[in-house]
Amino acid sequence: MGYLVGEHKDINIKPIRILKHGRKAKSLVKYGLEEISTILLRPTYTPKFDVFKFLSCRTFVRLNVFE
Repeated sequence: MGYLVGEHKDINIKPIRILKHGRKAKSLVKYGLEEISTILLRPTYTPKFDVFKFLSCRTFVRLNVFE
């Protein structure tokens, strides 16, 4: 789940900073998990996209994860 959220945020909202040696400053999983935890733990935070769409079971079927 964290990977899907992190990938979406990296591509569509705010890209992860690239360091001098060419790697990203954070992994996509960590980036996604930070976003999910921020949404769950801070009730006043308004996300820029619907994270719960990624947390539903339909996402796996639509993305053919189980096939």
